[in-house]
Amino acid sequence: MDAADDGFVLAGSLEELRAKGRRIVQGGYGPILVIHERGTVEDGILTCHWHHARFDLESGCTFDLWADDVPACAVELRNGDVWVATAFGHSDPATHWHQRLADGLAHDLGLVIAKSVQGQLAAGVPVAEIVRQVARFGAKNRDGWGVGLTVLTALANLLSVLPEG
Repeated sequence: MDAADDGFVLAGSLEELRAKGRRIVQGGYGPILVIHERGTVEDGILTCHWHHARFDLESGCTFDLWADDVPACAVELRNGDVWVATAFGHSDPATHWHQRLADGLAHDLGLVIAKSVQGQLAAGVPVAEIVRQVARFGAKNRDGWGVGLTVLTALANLLSVLPEG
């Protein structure tokens, strides 16, 4: 793929993308999936055909609590070629995933909780901070100290002796 000096990368011609349906280009933070036509778009809202989550096309924000926001990349059509901005992501990943963990805990959404913990770890948040966030939530919202918080505490105490990976 060709890269331009303006922060965009060539995903291919519109005809190539139409014929192949999708293409992956390398972004500044990881791969970017460019899809020609998938999902339903109405009034600036994309509905995913895979899991039926709804997203705002401009911001990537989801309307469904159980789905994650997706980073949106600017796309330009230049002389029949599709160019995609390589910069995307959350401006402050640690804060974003901290809030997503709070949402997941508040609504008991296991997948959101798991993704949020992974997101915080990837953003360099210390494990102790993540455990602290979960413990505070549990102590405040779950009728006192229960078995879940006991297990969380036991696991937190074992972290220093457990191998990574």
